[in-house]
Amino acid sequence: MLRVRIDIESLKLKISESNEMFFRQLSREEQKKIGQFTTPMPVAEYMAERLIDDADVLNNQSVKLLDPGAGTGVLGLAVVEKLFLKYPSCKIELVTYENEPIALRVLKSNLSLAKSWAAESGLNFSYEIRERNYILEEDGLLEDSVFSFESNYDLVIANPPYKKLPKDSLEADAMSFVVHGAPNLYGFFWVKAAIELRPNATSVFIVPRSWMSGAYFERLRAFMFSQGSVIELHAFDNRNNVFGSTKVLQELVIVVFQKKRVDLVKIWSHDDITTLEQSQSIVVSRDLVVVGEEQRVYLITNATQLALAKWAIALPSTFSDSGLKMKTGLTVCFRNRDLVEDEPSDNNVPIFYADDFDGHEVRLKRESGQYLSKKREGFLQDNVDYIFVKRFSTKEESRRIQTAYYDAERFSQEEQISTDNKLNFVVASSSDLLRGAFLVMSSTIFDDYYRLLSGNTQVNSTEINSMKFPDAHSLASLGEKYQVSELTQMTQEKIDQIMLANFGGEA
Repeated sequence: MLRVRIDIESLKLKISESNEMFFRQLSREEQKKIGQFTTPMPVAEYMAERLIDDADVLNNQSVKLLDPGAGTGVLGLAVVEKLFLKYPSCKIELVTYENEPIALRVLKSNLSLAKSWAAESGLNFSYEIRERNYILEEDGLLEDSVFSFESNYDLVIANPPYKKLPKDSLEADAMSFVVHGAPNLYGFFWVKAAIELRPNATSVFIVPRSWMSGAYFERLRAFMFSQGSVIELHAFDNRNNVFGSTKVLQELVIVVFQKKRVDLVKIWSHDDITTLEQSQSIVVSRDLVVVGEEQRVYLITNATQLALAKWAIALPSTFSDSGLKMKTGLTVCFRNRDLVEDEPSDNNVPIFYADDFDGHEVRLKRESGQYLSKKREGFLQDNVDYIFVKRFSTKEESRRIQTAYYDAERFSQEEQISTDNKLNFVVASSSDLLRGAFLVMSSTIFDDYYRLLSGNTQVNSTEINSMKFPDAHSLASLGEKYQVSELTQMTQEKIDQIMLANFGGEA
């Protein structure tokens, strides 16, 4: 066993050198173009460890392992290494897919090195490199059911390509049963790999967090949870450090999936890849993690967030069922510059932007471009009270949900207005209801709730409309107690006190 450990360290050094060569040959733009970012060794080894520790169908006779987005082979070989340390007499078969020429060249070299190492160590290792598109590998795939794939893998490990695809791409056509809106290739890899797992078998993927919420991934979530369960989630506090020098800026999660029903989810929060083994975890009931008809996934990493999830789930209604609706601003200004004007006239209306916020108030703050021609009726809306919400924030800002109350009386000379596309606005069936909703949306606990649901810096109207929310009667009863002038001058502390007194929860 000691000899195997020594030889493994030598092998890992050679593979690390091969990977550095791969990095030097690809610019970041080239990596982005193919959606390929090679997994750092600490992350690969940690993923392999979690995969093997969680697997409950392994034996010491044989294991069939799949790495469908192999790149240079780092992930698959990390699993092979740890399997042999645990089961030295095991027969391991590794199947890889890769069709990017530069990565393929390094992959062949790395797997050849591993094969030689195994032979010299008296270990039973074989591999197969399939030089083709993993999603489109079978000629009959576009005509036949995706469920015809053979379910024969014991383990799957992957860092799939993160690449948006056109709706009419061959891959989107092949995986149409999980496509809604703008598809991303990583989701297709995850779905197909789940199909190819044996019953009760396990996979581990590192992917963007975006699959956990939103309408685009709703069909994917429904399919995955019909196949099995997420049994582990790993979140990273420092998103810049997951892929080291490649500077992947997406918020990523490691997901361990098992092809059976499991009622508990273990969730980790990692500071960065240098402290993976020191991280803390929390065990959460599945029904607190996978929530609602949309089966959105809450990333609960501590006791405070667990209490927040319980509070949110207990709310009696949803945003839309309470008589509220969030919409996206009507005018994409950069596409309609010919309609944007600098001075008010009888032929234009004021258009409001995200930078017209003044605390919780709305003012006309621009020196130019503050008015929109009336030529396009579809860009105009009634001058009534709204809640304005900024669509975009930065990771560094303290809040995702940034609100202002649009008081129509302040602009009483206008019959209509317009809103920029970088602004969301909320309409309500009554003014009391709108004022009550403003207090809830402006609270710290609601902002925390949204962060629990989504890692995006963009506030998505579809997500807001389906979020749990107080009922219409309670909101209206609260709203009738306050004038608009009181709402817009309230401190955050006062808003949070009102929220706690009326709807519970601790900010």
